[in-house]
Amino acid sequence: MARKEPILFKMYPLLKEKVPWISLLINTPTPVERLTKLEKYFNLESGQIYIKRDDKNHHIYGGNKIRKFEFLFGNIIKKKKKKAIVTYGGLGTHNGLASVILCKNFDSPLKCDLFLYNQPIKRQVQQSLLLFNYFGTKLHLSKTDIRAFIKALFFWIFHRKYDFILPGGTPFYGRGTPLGTVGFIEAIFELKEQIDNALLPEPDVIFVAAGTTGTAAGLVAGCKLLGLKTRVNAVAVYKHFLANSLNLTINANKALKYLHKRVIKFPKIKIFSDDFELIQGYLGSGYGFPTIEGQKAIDTVFDLEGKEKGFLLEPTYTGKAMAAMFNFLEKEENKSKNMLFWNTYNSNDLDTFLKETNYDHEKLPKKFHKFFKNENVQS
Repeated sequence: MARKEPILFKMYPLLKEKVPWISLLINTPTPVERLTKLEKYFNLESGQIYIKRDDKNHHIYGGNKIRKFEFLFGNIIKKKKKKAIVTYGGLGTHNGLASVILCKNFDSPLKCDLFLYNQPIKRQVQQSLLLFNYFGTKLHLSKTDIRAFIKALFFWIFHRKYDFILPGGTPFYGRGTPLGTVGFIEAIFELKEQIDNALLPEPDVIFVAAGTTGTAAGLVAGCKLLGLKTRVNAVAVYKHFLANSLNLTINANKALKYLHKRVIKFPKIKIFSDDFELIQGYLGSGYGFPTIEGQKAIDTVFDLEGKEKGFLLEPTYTGKAMAAMFNFLEKEENKSKNMLFWNTYNSNDLDTFLKETNYDHEKLPKKFHKFFKNENVQS
């Protein structure tokens, strides 16, 4: 069942009239589950490990994008002249897939143009391409992320009925709407209620994947806003020019300033780079490329916990973030800490939709057919 309104609006009622929002999340608050088998795996002394199950926060496609889209799409729908969106990402972009699914399922569906760039071809990427086409998306292809951005930007400039959603729903160094980041400030309000209800202890550390940094920025801002001792460890899974401390700091502060500007009673606080940890060194060869550490973390978590609890990590984002948490927990000084892993990856079964595509890649634009040839698929 969809929720009635964000906790943020209950705490600051005047925001309800000044911040756009549409109800998309279900099963809120999303569960926090203790990972006792993982605790034993690391021989934790007194520390506990929990996972925040955002992977099931929507009935079709879960993950971190839905929290952002409650505010981003709330804004788009409020602009009644906007009839479509344009966005971009890698060939298997989760942001793109969440966007196209939501666009198709609104009462008044929105059109969607998706500008894609090359990334390593795996089964999940092929499935995403089939689903993009299934949900009626118009696809455009570029070789690099910069070219895809430029093409998407010019497309938007000349198609004024479209709204532009940046990758991950996150501003570039504060350029763009902070509404997606607000979605994860709201997420910390949700987590705080769960802590107050004794569903988990206040975490010492939250581990989360950081691509364009919007999710992590919201978590950092929310923790400081609510006075939590929790430290956010954001694990860089994209190129350094975006996945860095400066970008995260700017985006967190823009979201907080946005809320304060609309309601003067909203606390005026500022985020600094020492309020969180931005962890580099887990990207590997590049965006979308799997790493040995990441795959080991994926397999270990699935065997110990995910198989039973119904979730799976993946190699682009959550696997790398979990690998960083593994290395953190191997250090003796961290074995008494309470940990929370924020799962940003969808775990809903999309097989029903995939079967309806008949796995027929020839229905895609011709330039995408090469991504289904065996020699282009990585093991």
